Amino acid sequence: MGFIVGFNRDRDSYQAAIAFAEAGLLDRFVTDYYRGKLPVGLPNLDHRYAPSVPPSKVVASFGAFARQLPYEVKRRFGHALFPSAQVEAALGRTAASVASTMPSSDLFLYSGSALAAFRGPSQGRRILFQYHPSPSYIEKVMRGVDELGDYRPWIAEAEVNNVHMERTHLEEVRLAERVVCASSFTRASLVSVGMPYAAINVVPYGCPEPTSERPPNPSDECRFLFVGQGVQRKGLHLLVEAWRRAGLRKASLTVVAQRIDPAIESLAAGVPRLDLRGRVGRDELKGLLAACDTFVLPSLVEGFGLVLGEALASGARLIGSGSTGLVDMGLPPEIGSVIPAGTVDPLADALRSAAESYDPARPYRDLALAEARRLSWASFRAGILAAAHAEGA
Repeated sequence: MGFIVGFNRDRDSYQAAIAFAEAGLLDRFVTDYYRGKLPVGLPNLDHRYAPSVPPSKVVASFGAFARQLPYEVKRRFGHALFPSAQVEAALGRTAASVASTMPSSDLFLYSGSALAAFRGPSQGRRILFQYHPSPSYIEKVMRGVDELGDYRPWIAEAEVNNVHMERTHLEEVRLAERVVCASSFTRASLVSVGMPYAAINVVPYGCPEPTSERPPNPSDECRFLFVGQGVQRKGLHLLVEAWRRAGLRKASLTVVAQRIDPAIESLAAGVPRLDLRGRVGRDELKGLLAACDTFVLPSLVEGFGLVLGEALASGARLIGSGSTGLVDMGLPPEIGSVIPAGTVDPLADALRSAAESYDPARPYRDLALAEARRLSWASFRAGILAAAHAEGA
């Protein structure tokens, strides 16, 4: 028998499900919407499909899908909170139902929706993919390392004081025989709640196929870029302050943040050479990634930071905190700079260093693309399979 894999939406570009499917080990894939599972397709969700995972292997959780519809409508008119608890519970019930009909299958389920199946009668191994640090660890880090934590009343994270999320997480970890995660930071959060270190496999996320396009025309200006939610957890307030302190003249910083904390937006007001943008289209984002010399992700808390791989595959150098997956990417110092999470001056120093070493010809771009090829999605899939078959799993 093989594996039952389960997670919501097209998380991680379906790479975990693809890994088992390519190896002939995918018994069922449980998700919400998947192209080919409804009598009528939804054109705006056509991307919810992977050629390696045929619809015949997929079980769609219509309960999970239905609970997301109001959110999808609301977020088009403003900020809306994703109904995580309801969605994950519905997906979990579907996964548990599938597992009850295939009791010999091993379980490889993503955190948040694994509990019901883990509690069920399945005789297979119980492997948890923890895609985000544990809630209690998030709260601890947010309160403990942020130099600007008390500077403004930043918007609170959903995990802070979320008793239900913490209870679910602890029970999933307790029932799991092995846990797979994408970063050392997430592993530390698992160890903090009692998961044995030896029972955790870190499998860093992969990079998309490196760009084959010619680099944009050289610029005398060193271009920095941040992409992510504009909230305290992502460290954008630290980046704004570090950018102000760095005082770079022949450089610019573009911030793309679909959602931004009003306090951070206020902090950024009037800061020189800082361009604050909201939602951008995929083509525009691709252009920004290609044009930027250095991508910056100073997160306080991060499961990994998939955008790091996108930026590297576009030829950018990276600056990231020790709370991101940059630690696990193993990049040479010419293109990867790790700074302490929650600090301003080391981040300002890293910005200055990147600007001082900037070359309009960007000779280090080829090194970035070569490293992106090494850190491929294929290597991630191989790591998933190795972890799933690790001793004790």
